[in-house]
Amino acid sequence: ANAITFLAATAIGLGAYFYQWNKHRSFIPGSSHSGTKEGISTESWTPVLLTKITPVSQHTSLFEFELPAPTTIPITSAIYVKDDEIQAMRAYTPIHTEPDWHVQQEGEEGDRVSSVQLLIKRYSEGQVSRFMHSAQPGQKIEMRGPVLIWPGSRQDLEEYDHIGMIAGGTGITAFLPIIHTALNSSEKKVRISLLFASQNPSELYFKKELDQLAKAHPDQFKVAYAIDRLPNAGSDGSNESDESDEWSGHVGFVHQDMVKDLLPPAEENVTGDDTSKSVILVCGPESMVKHVAGTRGMSGHEPIRGVLGNMGYQRDQVFRF
Repeated sequence: ANAITFLAATAIGLGAYFYQWNKHRSFIPGSSHSGTKEGISTESWTPVLLTKITPVSQHTSLFEFELPAPTTIPITSAIYVKDDEIQAMRAYTPIHTEPDWHVQQEGEEGDRVSSVQLLIKRYSEGQVSRFMHSAQPGQKIEMRGPVLIWPGSRQDLEEYDHIGMIAGGTGITAFLPIIHTALNSSEKKVRISLLFASQNPSELYFKKELDQLAKAHPDQFKVAYAIDRLPNAGSDGSNESDESDEWSGHVGFVHQDMVKDLLPPAEENVTGDDTSKSVILVCGPESMVKHVAGTRGMSGHEPIRGVLGNMGYQRDQVFRF
């Protein structure tokens, strides 16, 4: 989900990827196929105005863009951002602001918005993330998309009884609109179980909001948190501050004990005729996704490995963003 793509190396694969999304867009009201011009599209790169940058942690900021025209942004979609200087791009999941979260009606595929926000963490080895964190408001950034990652409309979500999620850091942005859509549906009460992992508490983005949702929907939404190590812990794991006493969640990398009582069990068949139908979604830094579920690969059809693979989950039960 977090791999950087160099344009020259992936021209054929990327073209096919965009082509598949173009076919899907023909069903979206207001898409380019219906005669309404979109602010950005999958067909070409569009310069988009960066209007605001808001730091949210030491290495992460919220970037807000003004789109050239209203654009349909489906939930569980991604927008590609390009660094022109080195011809590299990366996909980011847009944040759907609170007014956008609503129960989708029949035929709706997303929200039509005039601005878009991207939550981007700066990585020392991340060319595009470094480029974005050096950008300034008023600058225009090349964008292309949106590309559908996973079908997450109200109708799609209602196919499931239980959706498990494992999010790492900024990967939570892919799950927020899914959570809101499921909790606001009056047709079916889809259960959502989320494990949100990060390096430290300051990178548990939207934690206050998630806690409020869990409190408001105790029988439908459960969330647990994990951090790599306690705040201000020494290199040997010892506490160097009383601040560590305030943390009540999991500590350490994601492991089986964190998820075995939270997520849908591996015995539930996502494609069979069982009375309970479930799926597990994983989104986060590539290293975290690999640790939890194995490498996704270019096709997305690699076997499930890592923590979930060791627990017996199969490919049709897990989707890696």
